[in-house]
Amino acid sequence: MLIATFGPTTAWVGKKISRDGDAFILEDHGPISTQDVMEYDRQGHLVWVNDGTRAWIGAKANGSRPAHVAVPATATAPSKQTEPPGATTGADSQSPRKHSYAKRALLLAIALLVVVNVVILLVLAGVFRGPG
Repeated sequence: MLIATFGPTTAWVGKKISRDGDAFILEDHGPISTQDVMEYDRQGHLVWVNDGTRAWIGAKANGSRPAHVAVPATATAPSKQTEPPGATTGADSQSPRKHSYAKRALLLAIALLVVVNVVILLVLAGVFRGPG
């Protein structure tokens, strides 16, 4: 049963992840864990069959950590070498957790700025003036 396919963000574009019994298989690679599948998803490399499949794999992945994840090269810099996460250096080597915190902080800052701007507009419009 097809689970997901690697999308255009990776040199592995078109490779399939499927389910065979209780095992998950990466085309031309072999068995992989549910944690491996979710790591590829966190990197933005997968096109899922449907959202239900993604949620199901995510639920199965909770609880244990992967021993090794083969990392596909990005489409902009193809490479045949695979490295475990965190083995590279540079700006792209941040963990998915750090990216998640940065996104949340950015969204919080944007929301705060929207609220401040609304309050300023209401003050300028005279909404907060007292009776008189």
